[in-house]
Amino acid sequence: MSATYGPAALKAIADFLPIFEAPEFKFSHNDSPLRQTGEQSFEVVGYTYDPQVYAFWDAAEDAGWLQPFDWMSWSDTDEAIALRYQPDAISQATPEQLSRLLTMFVRAERFGDGAWLSLWQSGVLIGILRRAAILAEEGEQ
Repeated sequence: MSATYGPAALKAIADFLPIFEAPEFKFSHNDSPLRQTGEQSFEVVGYTYDPQVYAFWDAAEDAGWLQPFDWMSWSDTDEAIALRYQPDAISQATPEQLSRLLTMFVRAERFGDGAWLSLWQSGVLIGILRRAAILAEEGEQ
């Protein structure tokens, strides 16, 4: 990956921080990707994400955050695991690491509903946005 993430790219995603941190914000509007269609039958309908979630992913893509790379292999590395499960790692992440995380979750959502929800519920997305905001501010000074 060789993208450059200047203040404008960082701000493009960091601008979603106040939206996602608002107390009334609801990331997903259903608790299950299934809908019961009969006494013993269900239909997979996927998660219903807030429109701001889709706007965020569009902004991330437009700003160049989603890059082609071998995300499946990377997701099992010590680096990826630390970034996903250790909040201190996110607070020190480089823009490239943030890009890799975002790309991994976009691609994972294509394989199965709920990857974005896990990114949200784990607090990793908020961590990414907070880190992007800090890096954007540092880049503007």
